Parts: sequence; C-alpha cells; structure tokens
Amino acid sequence: MISVRYSIQKRLLKSAMLVLIAVGVISGFIVLQLSNTASDEAHDKVLGAAALTIAETISFGESGVTVDLPYAAFAILGTSGKNRIFYRVVAPDGTTVTGTPVLGIDQPALSVNESRFFDSQYRGENIRVVQIAHFFQGRRGGGWFNVFVGETREARNQLATRLASFALLPAILATILGLVLISLAIRSSFSPLRAIETSIRHRNPTDMSAIDVDVPLEVETLVGSINQFMARLEATLEGLRQVTADAAHQLRTPLAAVRALSELALDQDLPPTMRNYMSRINKNAVSATQLASQLMTEAQLLHSLETEQFKQINLTRLTRKVAEATIAEMRFQAALPNIVYPQENDPACLVEGNEAAMGELIKNLLVNAILHGAGPIDLCVWQDGSHVRLAVKDRGPGIPETIRETLFERFVKDPDKQAGTGLGLAIVKQVVTASGGRVWHRKREKGGLVIELQFPASPLSNKLGKGRK
Repeated sequence: MISVRYSIQKRLLKSAMLVLIAVGVISGFIVLQLSNTASDEAHDKVLGAAALTIAETISFGESGVTVDLPYAAFAILGTSGKNRIFYRVVAPDGTTVTGTPVLGIDQPALSVNESRFFDSQYRGENIRVVQIAHFFQGRRGGGWFNVFVGETREARNQLATRLASFALLPAILATILGLVLISLAIRSSFSPLRAIETSIRHRNPTDMSAIDVDVPLEVETLVGSINQFMARLEATLEGLRQVTADAAHQLRTPLAAVRALSELALDQDLPPTMRNYMSRINKNAVSATQLASQLMTEAQLLHSLETEQFKQINLTRLTRKVAEATIAEMRFQAALPNIVYPQENDPACLVEGNEAAMGELIKNLLVNAILHGAGPIDLCVWQDGSHVRLAVKDRGPGIPETIRETLFERFVKDPDKQAGTGLGLAIVKQVVTASGGRVWHRKREKGGLVIELQFPASPLSNKLGKGRK
C-alpha cells in the first residue's frame, strides 16, 4: 500500500514562499532604514540652513550680544504643522544668550567653522538637533558662538513612511506576482508527471505497451524502469496465459474420455453404490471439461483484447445473434425458459470493442441466467445518454448474501450450497473493464436478478434510436 507522506509540489511552493517572505522581510527592513536615513538627510539640510540663518543675525549692540531671530528660519522648519522647534544660542563664555537653556547642554562647544547633528530628547520626546559654530568679531570683542536648533521627528517620520511605502508597495506586488509565477512554473514543471499518470490511468487494463510521452531528464530513468517492468510483466502474463491454454487444451481430451466412459458405464446395470460413484465421476468430468473450456476461452479472449484493435459494434445485433446461437446450442442440454432478446427491427446501439470478446460476454451472461436463474429471461440493449447499456434479467432465486460482494471474482462458491460461478462472470468483468465499461448486479423487483453493463457509446450511436430497456 502506498503511503503518501508529502507533496513535492507543495514542498517546493512552501520553500519558495518562505524564501520570498524572508527576502521581503530583509528588504523591508533595509528599505525602512534607508527611508529613515534619506528623511534625516533631507531634513538635516533644512535644519542646518535654519541654524546658519540664526547664526548670521548675531551682533554686538550697546547692551551686549543680540540675536535678531529671523522669521525665515522658523518658516523653513515649520513646513509641517506637527513639528515643534527649539533653539539656543551660546556665547563664547558658555552662557546662554537666548533660547531653551538645556538644549545641547551636554554637547562640547565647537571652536571651528563646522556643524554637528545628533539625536537627543527634550521633555520625553525624541528630537533631532544641529549644532554649528559661528565666529563673530565686534568692537567689544568676539569669539565662537554655538547655535543649537532642534525639531521633533514628526515630519521626518512622515517622510520616511511615505518613502518606505513608495518602495514597499511595488516590492509587495512583485512578491505576490513572483509567488504566482513560481506556482505556475512549478505546476508546469510537474505537467510531464501528470501526462504519465494520464497515459497509465486511461489505457486499457490489458495494455502493457511502453509509456510514450515526452518526459524531462529527471524522470527519464523512472519512466524507463516502469517500461522495463511492464515489458517483463507482459512477458510473464503471456507465459502464464500460454501455459494455462496449453494445459486446458491437453486436459480436454482425457476429460472427454472420462466423461464418455462414465456415460457408457451409467447405461449399464450397475449396483446402486457403483452407480452413485460413477454419477459423481461423470458430474465432475462435465464440470472439469467446462472449466478447461473456460480457461482456454479466457486465454484466447485476453490475447485478442491485447492484440486486436477495437472496432465499432452494433451491440443490439450482436446480442440477437449470440442469443439465437446460444438457444440453438443449449436446446438439447437443458430445459430452456422463455427468452426475450432484441429483434432485427430494434434500434442499433453502437459501442467500440472487440466483437469476439463481446460475443463471449453476452453468451456467458445468458448461460449463467439459464443455468442458475429461471424464466422468463430478458436481454435488453438501450441507449442511455452517452452510454449504451446491456441488461440480463431473470426470475431466479437471486444471489446469496454470502457471495453478493464477490460475484464477479474467479471461482466464487456459495458455502451453503457448495455451488460456484466458475470463470463465466469473471470473464464478463474482464471484458467489460477492458472495453472501458463497468458491470454491476441488483435485485429485480418481484424476485430475480439483474446483471447490468454500461459501455461508452460510439459517437454515431447518439444519432440512432434508444433501444429497449
């Protein structure tokens, strides 16, 4: 029994998804970092320009150092209504000239014409601060002034979010598209395997020919091994069929002799015990002769099904011919019940199959109904949509519960009556399966048995009559 533990296709798809998700997460992290960096660089330039504008307004007046804060400096930083701005101007001696006293208080003073950007906190909020040094010389002296300008990060975060969204949205769409394309590519890669499956699943059960489909290099060895196995299996089965046919053929002559001698002996005046023994010998000889004939028939039919091409068959006409021939053959062997079968003017129901095998199938069904059923026996052929159906109905005792599920198997016996079905119905099932059909049985209303067969209808059959149910 095959144990299916996993799907290669699903495993590949999951692996591809995990790789894409991992790449997406890493790419997203990098995009966020780059977006924050780009936002900081853009706002740092504005922040530095504002600090330089403030520095250029420093002057010495009569009352000392004065700073004329320009409106433009704050206008530049106030483009976002969410931002709050802080500043501080520090004199050369370290005293705060104006602004927020604690802004940049932990930073060392600059004494060269340079700028410094750093992150800090003010009243629990994250801020970005720029520090520049500006040298001023007046009448009363001069020195390096340090100007600090800070702003909260709302505008920076907003810009970083927009930049990230602009970058991530195409990436997300590309990831989704990649998953779809990878899924299609994986499915397409497995299409040769599905072609192999279709080739095997839809072929005739007796067809052991090599698989003839284009396959990728990766499964070429597998397909070659399957073809070699099927060739060996076909040779083995052919050998078994040949041995069976030869054995059955060799047995027919001695069995016929035993049967004839037992019949001659039964015509003599024998003691009751000896007559009983001879009767049992004759009965077993008849049964063995029938079995040998069935074995030969089975071997011939299987060989015919394997080697001959199917052709269009008028199942209505074939059923009539087989019924007439079987009735004529069994007229002197058994008391025949009334048998109703298709007539010459009934609509044709066409199927594709092997005519010899189909004929043997119909004969086996009719003989089975005659020997084990009761009249009247009705053979019906009719069109049912895209299928053609054949039914054999009798008024016999039906099928015992003990063999109901195994009726179409070989040598099925009723343990209560020690009676068996031989090979007749097993041959029926083999022919039906090889023809692409199916067979089943059911109880008949008011008593009896119905064995019903269904075959794919030939396209031409759809244009003809429906037949009789």
